[in-house]
Amino acid sequence: MNFKNISILTKKDLSLFFKNRFFSIITILGLVAYIIIFFAMPRIQEDKIKIGIYSDVPLTKIYYFLESHDAEVYKGVSIEDLREKVSKKLISFGIYFPSDVKEKKALKLIINIETEDEMKEAYEYIAKELYHTEFGFDLNIESESEIIGVDLAGKQIPVRKRLIPVLAFFLIITETLGLSNLISEELENKTIYALLSTPVNIQDIFFSKGITGLITTLIPSILFIIITTQFKNFFSILLLLFLGSLFAISVGFLIGSIAKDMMSIIGYGFVIFILILTPSFNVLAPGTLSSWVKIIPAYFLVDGLNKIINFNTSFLNLLPNILILIITSGILLFFGAFILRRRLI
Repeated sequence: MNFKNISILTKKDLSLFFKNRFFSIITILGLVAYIIIFFAMPRIQEDKIKIGIYSDVPLTKIYYFLESHDAEVYKGVSIEDLREKVSKKLISFGIYFPSDVKEKKALKLIINIETEDEMKEAYEYIAKELYHTEFGFDLNIESESEIIGVDLAGKQIPVRKRLIPVLAFFLIITETLGLSNLISEELENKTIYALLSTPVNIQDIFFSKGITGLITTLIPSILFIIITTQFKNFFSILLLLFLGSLFAISVGFLIGSIAKDMMSIIGYGFVIFILILTPSFNVLAPGTLSSWVKIIPAYFLVDGLNKIINFNTSFLNLLPNILILIITSGILLFFGAFILRRRLI
């Protein structure tokens, strides 16, 4: 491995990368557009409380009362339905009116176990008022709590803050096509064979492509994070961005090694991007996807960024995410380099 050769090759690759108008525009405009989107989003999350109601007895006054106060109401079809809606964060809490609600003067609340005490008290107060409105007297409340994951009641994360890890993730992943194109073009134009006829070896080419990928993925994402988070938890975020860049480089190597031209890069890239970008929906809308999404390695990147940026999660608690990203990147890089080496030999 010759560091002088690697330096020369890296300069060449960066020049070729930014000579391609498509990828240079995507890189620059992507960064600018994401920053604009971030600052255009509202600073404060203004969530309405959406109440889920299921009753074994007819209710009339409650619905009229809630509609007159412009409240969001979900009429459940069963108590299990209320539990499911609470677990998916589709309603804030649920109220179940059993058939003996008048005699026992008791109903059941479905509340997330991690909901803050202040919000639980607020939900109970709302339930008491609704009971009083319908039946004309007070009641005793039987509350039921269920473990359904992280609840954001009382500490809602504004959309713009949820966008930060997702957009940083997008900046990293979209650059994989640029790296793939560099590899594919050199294979298609046979320039890589000309390079190998010089003192340059395969290891030098691999390292130069990796450094080029690291520069084009890491720098835009770092700039975006600095502008949007203002150095909060910066070093933990930087480590995850670095690992995310390695993951993107490994994906780029794999696509570039199997693609024959630009069209095949777009074809392979489109399919892979659908898989890679899927986990980001769980950050934008918690509970949208079930636990199966964890089989996609990109989940541990966007999830780690989200936990650090929005929940101040400690570095030690992110070790599983870090280890999975390292192992996955290593495996993908190995296969990409192996296929590329076979094509060159």
